[in-house]
Amino acid sequence: MRLWGEFQTVRNTGQSAAGRYLVIGTLEDSSSRDRNFGLITSKKVGNAVTRNFVRRRLREIIRKWGDHLPPQQMVVTIARWRASEATLNELEQDWIKVAKRLKIWREEL
Repeated sequence: MRLWGEFQTVRNTGQSAAGRYLVIGTLEDSSSRDRNFGLITSKKVGNAVTRNFVRRRLREIIRKWGDHLPPQQMVVTIARWRASEATLNELEQDWIKVAKRLKIWREEL
């Protein structure tokens, strides 16, 4: 996702759940054939270098685990201020836990 309107649609009409390091918002999008992902890292996370570092980690998590989410899904991952202090493994576990809480996680591929 790149358009701010898409982010706002997910945040306003979708469902969301928070973890220790992340907040995930999701909305089913029947007009799309594939999953759409978006990342938000505000200045609360840190300076530009820190925000980019967190974004790279989140992209890696989505690349690795994104196939476990159902198709036609819009997913927005918002980094909380603690995300910069977390390891990659902690971020992965938190992302999976929140996805399961939202009931969008599929074990089988």
